[in-house]
Amino acid sequence: MTSITAPNPYATVAAGLQSSSARVDRDATAIAASKGGDINPTDVVSLSSDALTFKALTKVAQTVDDNSKRLLDIMA
Repeated sequence: MTSITAPNPYATVAAGLQSSSARVDRDATAIAASKGGDINPTDVVSLSSDALTFKALTKVAQTVDDNSKRLLDIMA
């Protein structure tokens, strides 16, 4: 018999936040290391995109938390 398990949403969010944080660190380091104002536009766009991703993932975590509370209310 095959069993199907749902992924843990908190683990998924945590992994996404770690990945996003690593990209922010990489892009910020690249921007800070640029010499003479020669900043790579790709790093700036990527940093902005990573910030949006981080913000979206925090909203996902909040939604998961809200839904868990609703489920507990229903079950009570």
